[in-house]
Amino acid sequence: MRVLAGENGGCRKMLDIYYGQGEFVPPPEAPVFEPTWDEFKDPVAYIEKIRDVAEKTGICKIRPPPVSTQ
Repeated sequence: MRVLAGENGGCRKMLDIYYGQGEFVPPPEAPVFEPTWDEFKDPVAYIEKIRDVAEKTGICKIRPPPVSTQ
């Protein structure tokens, strides 16, 4: 890890994995979750359920179930 001095004595951390050797290495793809209505009836509980997987990449996408037109 490289630490760069910022303004006012602050520091900004940059991971060499993204900026090593002057080449950009894209981050891993974010996981995409597609819950059913039963799983998504309590969104906070669902997010807690997938939290361990999502935290590994730092971001995730949740596609809510389609709206029924019945």
